[in-house]
Amino acid sequence: MEDISFLGSLFDVEIKLEPMPIQIDIRKTLFYKWGEKEGEKRGKQEGLKEAILLDVQIKFGKSKAKEIKTILEKVDDVNQLKKIKRKIIEAKTWDDFVKVFRNHK
Repeated sequence: MEDISFLGSLFDVEIKLEPMPIQIDIRKTLFYKWGEKEGEKRGKQEGLKEAILLDVQIKFGKSKAKEIKTILEKVDDVNQLKKIKRKIIEAKTWDDFVKVFRNHK
């Protein structure tokens, strides 16, 4: 707009502009797409953590679920959370299950 205004002033041309709203579809912006992917990732993480805690509670009791909750808060890798979820299903004892955390460190 500044360039047009400058050129108009060179030739004594008066330019009248009417305010025009600018519309941008934010769903196409880089930040929106990044935020959407990040939101999906966090949603998967939280869903897996919740499922793991429920499984632990059902299989080993509430006190064990509380123990695992603090450990799970530090895990943010979806693949690791999937391994933990599988292990809770496969584990016959509490010791079998907690091995997955020892191996992760």
